[in-house]
Amino acid sequence: MSQDRMQNDELALTHDYISLMLSVRRPSVTIALHTLEGERLIRSERANVIVRDRKALEKFAGDAYGVPEREYCRLIDEEREPSKRVLTALGAPA
Repeated sequence: MSQDRMQNDELALTHDYISLMLSVRRPSVTIALHTLEGERLIRSERANVIVRDRKALEKFAGDAYGVPEREYCRLIDEEREPSKRVLTALGAPA
């Protein structure tokens, strides 16, 4: 979802910031990022997460991506047209 907002494959996000936004412990973020790196979906560097395979990452996320994104568009971003990437992820024609 951060990539949708930034529209860039490189996301300036620290482990601390991610843990704060998700209300989880920082070590849990590190484990999750290592798992995604092991699947070759992302590359994590100091204060930087690089999305390597967006389609596979969406598939890995399953329903954890589309439903929250649809709700975000409905509640917060209704004035702005969703990006083509968001529409495709939500199953709507772009």
